[in-house]
Amino acid sequence: MSEKARKLFEALDLDRNGILTREEVIVALRTKGPTLAASGVLPFWGVGDADASSALFDAADQNGDAVLTLEEFSAVVDRRFGWR
Repeated sequence: MSEKARKLFEALDLDRNGILTREEVIVALRTKGPTLAASGVLPFWGVGDADASSALFDAADQNGDAVLTLEEFSAVVDRRFGWR
């Protein structure tokens, strides 16, 4: 897992409970996405609308439990963003 994936996960984990919900991903990317992209934590093209954020969540939710662990999240974003 890349350090960038870990930083992005932590930035999206709004309630700091160590997991991400769909709503958390959508809200965090909508509110923090441009700032995260400007600071290099997220590629600019990774900032999308609610549908794109929801699709990212679906791709990462490997076990279908409606929450993302750091491991699930990093496996997808590292590959999608070319970080690993």
